[in-house]
Amino acid sequence: MHPRSISPAGGTEQPIYDAIFEAVLDQRLAPGTRLTEALLSELFAVSRTIVRIALLRLAHDRIVQRKPNHGASVARPTPDETRAVFDARRMLEGAAIPRMIERAGTRQVGELRRLVHREEQAFHAGDIRGWMRLSGEFHRCLLRLTGNPVIVRFGDDLVTQSLLMTALYLAPGQTTCAAGEHAALIDAIAAGDERRATRLMHAHLTACEARLALDRVAVGAPDLASALRFRPHRALALS
Repeated sequence: MHPRSISPAGGTEQPIYDAIFEAVLDQRLAPGTRLTEALLSELFAVSRTIVRIALLRLAHDRIVQRKPNHGASVARPTPDETRAVFDARRMLEGAAIPRMIERAGTRQVGELRRLVHREEQAFHAGDIRGWMRLSGEFHRCLLRLTGNPVIVRFGDDLVTQSLLMTALYLAPGQTTCAAGEHAALIDAIAAGDERRATRLMHAHLTACEARLALDRVAVGAPDLASALRFRPHRALALS
């Protein structure tokens, strides 16, 4: 999903992208936190050009927002924007069910089941970031089943946005994308039951949205270096 732009040996924006993305998913970077190019350049010991590329990629994926004369900051999606994203996912992923069923062979179904198993393991191990990533990857795998690159592109964007929104609004101890719901969806797709699979997809995404506390205010780490869990040797390794 996020390929490296240039090789690590020559300097790359990937470590910066990953560090910010993971800090947002871990709720260490709160919405609205400013991301200054100068500080990121110092922390990662790379040029501001590399930092700018990372922030542009994050802005493209709706993780960061950039405003003229204000620089970059962690995106702050509103409750209405969150509802709109889940509504769009219901329409897109629900409408894609027939194509998913058409192209879901034994191998594809097996891969989906293995992915759900990994999702369950991550959740029970307390690896919330890993669980969220796997949950998103499950939906991306379903979208790729359609074989339609336009659906995949739009769907990937919506899934990424919903991961950010989940990190912002997920209440402690809550789940938002239960592996059991995924497993039931796989069963319906494998059985070729279009009506049931469509109903389960709509119900599943509605439940994901309903589990979010849209009045919740996220609080991140007190400073950018702490939020990124920066250690001095990281800058040396990246220089």
